[in-house]
Amino acid sequence: MPTVVPRSAADRDSFWSIPRSVPSRAWEATWLRLVDQFINCDSFTLYKAVEDGVPAVVVEYISRALNQPTPEVLVIIGLPETRYRRKLEAGEALPDAAGHRAVALMRVSAKLWQLLAESGDPREVAEFNVDAWVSTWINAPLPELGGSTPAALLRNPDGQRVVETLLERMRGGLAA
Repeated sequence: MPTVVPRSAADRDSFWSIPRSVPSRAWEATWLRLVDQFINCDSFTLYKAVEDGVPAVVVEYISRALNQPTPEVLVIIGLPETRYRRKLEAGEALPDAAGHRAVALMRVSAKLWQLLAESGDPREVAEFNVDAWVSTWINAPLPELGGSTPAALLRNPDGQRVVETLLERMRGGLAA
């Protein structure tokens, strides 16, 4: 479970300090560090991290954490697989729109982690598979979204705001 630790402006430079390839065993620690950063960073730090470029390898972390095949994550962020593979092999950042969508997906994941941590018994939360729940939730058609999935709405900034509003309603205890 991520911890709540205040982030400083100096942390901005190391926001994307992650391996260029996903380690087969220790990937989860890096994922949880990223989730923690999303929970604890201020908006300017996140803005700067996105402007600096979202490493293509982030897609692999999202894929593993949400137990979604990489092609499904690429559909959510709107990036053709061949272009993604080129970026990944070159160690480059995702194209701007895909980077923004990947960050939106990570923000949703982090917000759901945070909601769960705030709402439950820490022992029960520690045993709960948050990432599997996020994966199910993000791909479920929701009446509050007109039958669309949260993943579908992450494709543009207005849809991202709709999902964030829904998450805030969930945080306040209103029906999601």
